[in-house]
Amino acid sequence: MIAYNIKSALKSLFSDRKFTLINVVGFAFAISVCLAISLFLLQEYSYDGYHQNADRIVRIIDSNKNSSNIDYRVKDILLETFPEFEDACLVQRETSPTNINIGNKAFRISDIMSVDNHFFNLFSTSFLSGNPSKPFENINSAIITKSKAKQLFGSENPIGKEILFERTNLLTITGVIKDFPANSSISAGLLLNAENDDFKFSFSCEKYSDKSTHRWEFRIYALIGADIDRSVLSEKINSKLGSLKPYINKIGFLPIKTMYLYDSTIGSHSKRGNPELLKLLIAIAFIILMLAVVNYINLALAQQNKRNKTTGIKKSFGASTSDLFVHFIIESVIVSAIAFILSIVLVYALSPLYTSVFGSSINIYSLLDTSVLLGLLVCIFIIGCLIGLVPALVLSKSNLNDIIKKTSTQGRNQSYFRNALIIFQFTVSVVLMICLLIVQKQISFVKNKNPGFAEEHLLCLSMPYLPKKEKSNAQLLVSELSNYPFFKNISLTNGVPGHINFTMGSGIENTDKEISVPCLIVDTAFISTFQFKIVKGRNLEPGDYGKVCMINESFYNFFEFTNLENKRFNNYRDGGLEIIGVVNDFQYGSSHNKIEPLCILFVENSNYYQLNIKIAANSFPSAIKTIKEKWEEIMPAYPLTYQFFDDWFDQMYEKEERFAKTIGLFALLAIAISCFGILGLAIFSAEQRTKEIGVRKVNGAKTYEIISMLNRGFSKWVAIAFVIACPIAWYAMHKWLENFAYKTELSWWIFALAGVIAMGIALLTVSFQAWRAATRNPVESLRYE
Repeated sequence: MIAYNIKSALKSLFSDRKFTLINVVGFAFAISVCLAISLFLLQEYSYDGYHQNADRIVRIIDSNKNSSNIDYRVKDILLETFPEFEDACLVQRETSPTNINIGNKAFRISDIMSVDNHFFNLFSTSFLSGNPSKPFENINSAIITKSKAKQLFGSENPIGKEILFERTNLLTITGVIKDFPANSSISAGLLLNAENDDFKFSFSCEKYSDKSTHRWEFRIYALIGADIDRSVLSEKINSKLGSLKPYINKIGFLPIKTMYLYDSTIGSHSKRGNPELLKLLIAIAFIILMLAVVNYINLALAQQNKRNKTTGIKKSFGASTSDLFVHFIIESVIVSAIAFILSIVLVYALSPLYTSVFGSSINIYSLLDTSVLLGLLVCIFIIGCLIGLVPALVLSKSNLNDIIKKTSTQGRNQSYFRNALIIFQFTVSVVLMICLLIVQKQISFVKNKNPGFAEEHLLCLSMPYLPKKEKSNAQLLVSELSNYPFFKNISLTNGVPGHINFTMGSGIENTDKEISVPCLIVDTAFISTFQFKIVKGRNLEPGDYGKVCMINESFYNFFEFTNLENKRFNNYRDGGLEIIGVVNDFQYGSSHNKIEPLCILFVENSNYYQLNIKIAANSFPSAIKTIKEKWEEIMPAYPLTYQFFDDWFDQMYEKEERFAKTIGLFALLAIAISCFGILGLAIFSAEQRTKEIGVRKVNGAKTYEIISMLNRGFSKWVAIAFVIACPIAWYAMHKWLENFAYKTELSWWIFALAGVIAMGIALLTVSFQAWRAATRNPVESLRYE
C-alpha cells in the first residue's frame, strides 16, 4: 500500500510540474538557509566546550567594576587562602602588534599572549614537543603553535631556536603545541612567560606617583572544585576580602562555557560572539521556513478544484478519507525530501556567501556525521508532515456529491486564509527591506559623520618599541621625512583617535568628581597634523615639555570649568600638569559611544607608538615609496606597517556591516520565496480565469486591461502588508538605533521606498504571467474548457 501511495504521489507531482518545481525550489532555498544557520549556531554554541574541565573553569571578575582586569597578585592570594580553588592561571593578550627578530629576519605579529605554567593545567592544549609538565623552563622561555612555527621557522625544528622580542628580550622556544581550535575564545600563536616582569604588558594606576595604586592587569582563570557552589564561594570571599581589597572590590565568576557569548565585562581581551545576531538568525531561519510552508499551503489549496476530479475518482472506487490523507502527506514528504537534497547542494555552493555573512566559515562536512544525517532524515519527515497537514485535511475531506456536481468547495473562509498567508509573506519581506535600508543609512551616517579632525590623507605608521639606544631613530625619521614637500605635517604620538593606549584617574582639585580619563601623549605637531580646533587657551610649544596638557570640550564641561586659570591635571607626575588649552570634541572611539572626557599629555622621554603623517593630495605613490625607503634606511630591523585613518575608522563598523549583509541576504531570499509563491498563485489564477480572459478579449478588452485585472487582487494584499510592516519595522529599528550615541533619523522615505520596491516586485512577478495569459489567442482560451 505504501509503495502504491508513493507511486501515486510521484505521478501527481509529475503531472503538476510547474507547481512542484515552484514548491521544491522555494523549499530548497529555505532549508539551505536553515541548514547554514544551524551549522553556524552549532559552532557558536560549542565555544570553549572542548576543554576537559570546561564545566569547572571560571574567569575571576570584579563585579563592582564589571571588569576582567584583575591584578596578577590576586591569583596567588586566592590559591593560598581558599582551598575551593584547585588551580589558577594568568592570561594577558598583547593588544598591539609586536616586533620580533629571528636572525636577519624581522616580523610584526599580533597574536602574542602572556601566560604562566598553570595555564597548561587548566586548558586542554596538545603538546607536539617540549615538557607538558613545565613548558616554560625559565622566564625567557616561549611556547609556539604549529602554524606560527611554520610561519617563523619554515620546516626547521623550532625547539631551542631564539627570538629577539622588541629588540630587548632574547627568548628560547621550549615547546610546540597544536593550534588552538577555531571554537576557542582564547588563542595565540606565541605564548610568553608571565613570570617575566617584562611581559606584564598592561598597566594602570589611580595616581602615577603613588606606587601602591599601580596594577598589572591580567585575566585570571581558576579551576573550582567539582562540588563547590560558586555563589556561596563568591559570598565567602567577598565577606573576607582582606588582602584582596587593594586589587579587587567585589569578586565574581564568569563560567568559561558562557564567556564567548555572554561576556560583557571590560577588558576581557578574548574572542566574543554576538548573541543578538544568533537570536536574529534563529528568527530569520524560522521566518524563511514559514514563508516556504505558506507557499506550499497556498498553492495546494489553490489547486483544490483542479484536484477534486482525481479525489472524486479515488473516492468512487472506495478510497477512504484516511487513504487520501496519507496520499497527500506522502506527496509533501517527497517534496520535502527532494528539497533537502537540493538544499545541501545549495549550502555547499553558497558557503562562501554564508562565510562572508557570518564572519566565519561553516563546516559543511559535519552534515555527513551519522547522527546529523539521522537528524536530517527525521527533519525531512517532520517538515514534510507539517507542510502537508493543512492541504491533506482539506483535500481529503472533499465531498463526493460536490465533486460530481462540479460545485466549488473553496469557501470564502478558505479564500480569506489564502489571502492572509499572502499578506504574511509580504509583511515579512517589507519589514526586512525597511530594516536593510535603515541599517545601510546608519552605517553611511557614522562613516561620513565628521569625526572632529581631518582624517583625509592622514596616514598612521605603527612605531615599534625602541630600546633606549635607538629612541633617537624616531626623531631622525621625522626629520628625514620633513625634507619632502608632499609631507605636510608629521606628528609622533602614544595613542591616536581610534586606539587609546592607556587611561588615568582624572585627579582634578576642588571637586568630588573622579573618572578614568583616556590619555594621549603627543608632540607639538599633533594639533596641526590632525587639524583640531583650539576652542580655549593656546597650543603646545617646545618649552612646555613636562609642564602642561590639554583637554577636550567634554572634559571641560564634565568638571564644569568656567575658565582654565589654575586648572591642573594632578596625575602622571608629582605636581601635576597645567591645563593650557581645550580642543574640540573629536571621535576617538566608535559612534556607539558618546564622546567622553579626554586628556592630551605633553611629556618628555615617552615611547611613541604612532607616526602620523598628513600627505598632500595626489602624492600618495611618491609618499609611500619615500616612507618605505627611509624606514628601511633608518629602522631596517623593524617591519613597516601603516594604515590610513579613514580605513581604520571604517573597520570599527564591521559588526554593523555584517548585520547589514545578514539582513540583505535574507531579505533577498524572503522576497524570492514570496515571489515563487505569488508566481504560482498568478499561474493558477490565470488558468482559472482562462475562459473569462478569452471572452473579454473577444469583446475588445486591451492587454493592459487584462493585466490590470489580474494584478488588482495581489496589489491590494501587498498594500495591506505594507501598512502592517511599517510599525513593526519602525519599532525594531528604533530599538536597534538605541545602541548608537550618534544616529540617523527614521526618515519616512525609507518606508515609502520599501513599499514601492515590494509593490514593484509583486507586480512584475504577476504581470509576466498576466501578460502571457492576456496575449494568448482568444480562440485557444475559449476552447480551453
